[in-house]
Amino acid sequence: MPFLTIYSNTTIKDENLCADAAQLVAKELGKPIQYVVVNLLLNPAMAFNGSLDTKGALIEMKSIGFRDKGALAKSLTDFVVQRLQVEPAFVNIQFVDMPASTVAISGRVMG
Repeated sequence: MPFLTIYSNTTIKDENLCADAAQLVAKELGKPIQYVVVNLLLNPAMAFNGSLDTKGALIEMKSIGFRDKGALAKSLTDFVVQRLQVEPAFVNIQFVDMPASTVAISGRVMG
């Protein structure tokens, strides 16, 4: 159900980043870890602050419902700042609340 995509123009050598992000999302949303998907996409051509030299992250967080978007935004920002070594000002998050009828897992629609 929760689908997290992190786009960044940084260089990442952290092999546990996706697994740790999945644990964070499951905990923050109160969702089973087996439904959490984390996708990390690196693109050196991303510009933040009008420059390719500024390192940052664009986060897309999709879920069937959210508990507290403010708390989740803080947790995701803190996680990315620490793990990707970017400034908080260059971490942007888009929340997408998906209706259960638009999500399928294992060939079964969730709602």
